[in-house]
Amino acid sequence: MLGTINFISRHAFNFAISFAVLVITVINFDLGIVFVPLLAIGSYYISNKGILMFQRIKKSKELGFTRSEYKHIERQLKMAKDNMNQLTQQYVRVRSIRSFKLLNEISKISRRIINLVQANPRKFYAVEDFFYAHLPSAVQLTDKYTLLTKEQVKGTEIHLALEETRKTLKDLYGTMEDDLKLALASDIENLKIELDFAKLENDKMKERIVGGDK
Repeated sequence: MLGTINFISRHAFNFAISFAVLVITVINFDLGIVFVPLLAIGSYYISNKGILMFQRIKKSKELGFTRSEYKHIERQLKMAKDNMNQLTQQYVRVRSIRSFKLLNEISKISRRIINLVQANPRKFYAVEDFFYAHLPSAVQLTDKYTLLTKEQVKGTEIHLALEETRKTLKDLYGTMEDDLKLALASDIENLKIELDFAKLENDKMKERIVGGDK
């Protein structure tokens, strides 16, 4: 959620601080060859924790979140990414092109929703159900589906279970499409406002041109 710039700047500060500590220690203290590197590593770790906390507080204020809200969304994003990794691992286990396509569609739409919330954490509250229920359900169902496809036993019961699971996954994909629409709703609304404003300004410009020709 903090982004690449914050990551780079944080570690640049950490390196500068640990290097300064290393130089000061070598010049002023005789701690030995073992303790000096340990002190530098410790200062890097402590400075990283401190700067990370400061960046999180600053970012949460910019977003209008409390620290607990910010941490909660950050945690949900991490869990969602873990779920995505589990989905990706299922690619090699599916046994049919149709199942592979469905899994791929679910993965793509899930990744898009996660990226949207990553870029704008305010969108999280529009798609909470995706994080709490829809994505975890997709992971569980996919795992169940791939487990059933590996069974060597053929029969009506296994076939019906596979079809029911596949149907549920399709329905879940449709639900995720609704989640994506909700995540994009504010962007679409902002675009409409910008288009309306641009149209209004264009109409005013035309009126001024027509009025100047008279």
